[in-house]
Order: sequence, then structure tokens, then C-alpha cells
Amino acid sequence: MSPKTFRCGSRGCIASYQRKEHLRRHEKQHHQQALRCIVCDHEFGRRDTLRRHMQKIHDISEPPQVKRACTHCRNQKIRCEGGNPCKECSRRTIDCSRSGQRESTDESPPTLRQDSPSLQTNHSAKGSHYLELYWELFHSHWPFIHRTSFSEHETPLLIQSMVVLGLWMSQEPNAEAKAIELHNLLGSALRDQADVWDAFKSGQTCNSLAWPLPTYQAILLHIIFAGVVKPCGALGLDLKPCLLPDDLDLLTRLVASCKKIGMFYYPNMLFGCSLHNVGPFNWVIVEEVKHFNLALFKVWKAFGKSSKHGIGIDSLQVAGSADWGLGPHDLQFPLPKNVELWNAKSKEEWLAVGAEKMEGPDLNDTLMSEWIENSAEVLEGIGI
Repeated sequence: MSPKTFRCGSRGCIASYQRKEHLRRHEKQHHQQALRCIVCDHEFGRRDTLRRHMQKIHDISEPPQVKRACTHCRNQKIRCEGGNPCKECSRRTIDCSRSGQRESTDESPPTLRQDSPSLQTNHSAKGSHYLELYWELFHSHWPFIHRTSFSEHETPLLIQSMVVLGLWMSQEPNAEAKAIELHNLLGSALRDQADVWDAFKSGQTCNSLAWPLPTYQAILLHIIFAGVVKPCGALGLDLKPCLLPDDLDLLTRLVASCKKIGMFYYPNMLFGCSLHNVGPFNWVIVEEVKHFNLALFKVWKAFGKSSKHGIGIDSLQVAGSADWGLGPHDLQFPLPKNVELWNAKSKEEWLAVGAEKMEGPDLNDTLMSEWIENSAEVLEGIGI
């Protein structure tokens, strides 16, 4: 007998799941407000997805005056002009989901403040030099940022975290000291502004609109650097290295935040895609989250149960979370695909390996049988 399936009740949706909690998580996303492209009116589930669409399809580096459509306009597939309430709902004298919301020309999820001169993106030749060193010397070890679609218009926090690693590996005079100085500055900013990216402090829930992937990528790079340059003593009996308490706390909160907002769940990754996108575009959206998740899993396995004073991760408190560790059973997505395409170093190489002919992921297929969690018992049995 086939297992019982739970089907989505939303009109026009054919999604079905074998677990009721997966269906509930999916159904939440039908009620999220979409981000609309101001050029072609295509809608997207996440801010970073919209930004990538604007860059690649319309050659616009940063989408201006992006507004989320109200529920009525989104359901009717019509342009939402914004407002509080929106003009269309006002004309029809109906309740608008935007009523009572803060009006803004840019309603993207909050990002870290970049008010310190040292945190501004460095577009100089020197900054580009260290970014190139990052790609040449570091990226092959931790390839969780997609090189071909990367833009220097990414969030300054991500740029500077990459510059730190490029500086460190350059072996230039005084470069290591400068890298540590910038790393410490970024660390202070991350901890001071945890209420922006920490899902527990910010009150975020499972909501793909609020995935600050570039910020999370920057935090992970920051933690990796801390593990390389700030060891805290001898190895433990399990031969694992360790992080200092502040960095260990940062890692714990990153893992807990990713779990809370559903980043390890494949249907949520698909929700960030669009039927209007070309195949390779949707492929990058999904694969970049996969690669980040696996890199975070590797870092957690390396550092997640040790600290300077021998205090395990269990001693750290993450408010409101009963299960914030990270194991194979949490990885509810398939392994990355087309590694050759992912590792393309330029747009020319990207096209040479057949990107234009590639189909994107099937947005109606959750590929549940291929999820890494299905091998969790085997992986945990051998200590992975």
C-alpha cells in the first residue's frame, strides 16, 4: 500500500506530501506577500532571488522601489501600486493586507547596518585584488558561493568577509594583521546587530521571504576564518578543533536561525524559484542554498561540540529553541547536482559546459526519496 499523502488545498496547487508537518510548512507560503519585479511584473519569494533576476535579466544592479504586492492584487495577478492601503483596494473599497504596514520604498528584510567606513564595500582595485585571491585560493575548499553569478554589488558584509580571507591568504606584508583587524570589526558588528539576522531575536518564522542568504554566507565565512586563525588550545579527545566562546555562540545561532526559517527544507528552496525564470536561473537559486547548507553542516560537525574551556555546545542557550543542533536527519534536500556547472569560473565557461541547455528543477517535484535525511542513520552510525 502506498503511504498516505497530504495534499495542498490551495486553488491551483497540486503539491502533496507524505508528512503533515511538511504540508503545513508548504501551506504557510501561500499566504506570504510576493516581491514583484518593477520591469516585467514577475513575482519572487525572496529578496535575493529578485535581486539576481534584476541583475541577470534586466541588467539592473539594485532593484529600486521594490514593493510587495498585497494579498488581493497578488491573487488577481495585477500590479500592486503600494500604499497603505494600496490604490487598487482603495478603489474597490475592500480591506487591504497592506493596511497598517510601514510604508517604504524598499521593503526588503532588514540587513546589517553599514555605517562604519570600514564596513563599506571596497570597489578599489585593491579590494578587487583580494576578492580575486579569495576565488583563487579559498573558494575551491569551501565552494558555497556561486562564482559565475556573483556580483560586487552584493551586500558589503559578504564582500568584506571574502576580502578578509583574500587578505589572509595573500601573504603580503602586514596582510595577516589587517585581515584579523577587519575580522574583529565584522565580528563586533555581527554580535551587536544579532537582532537583525538572528531568527530568534528578530522573531522570524519559517518564511522564505526572509532568507538573508548573503548575510548568512558572510557569517559562515567569518566562522571559518575564526577557526583557522584563532585556535583555543589542544584538541579534545575526539580530535576536534574548537572555537572561542563568542564564535561558538555565533555558529550556534546561525544554525538555529537556519533551522527556524526552514532553509534545510527542499520545498522551501523551490518556493524561491519562479516559473518565469529560465532553467539555469532557478538552478542557481536552489543549488546555492544546498551548497551553503552542506558547508554549514561541515562546520558544525567540526566545531559544534567543543569550546575553549571544554564546555559543550549544550551549555549555550538559544531562546525558544528546543532542537538547534545540526545532524544528517535535518538535511531535507537532495545533494547538489552538476558540479562542473557550479564550478564554472566565468560566464564563458558557464556557457561552454551547457548552461543554456540545462533545465531547472521541477518546481512540483520535492524529490523526497533523494533527501540526505534518508541516509541519516547510516551517516550518524559512522560519525558523519
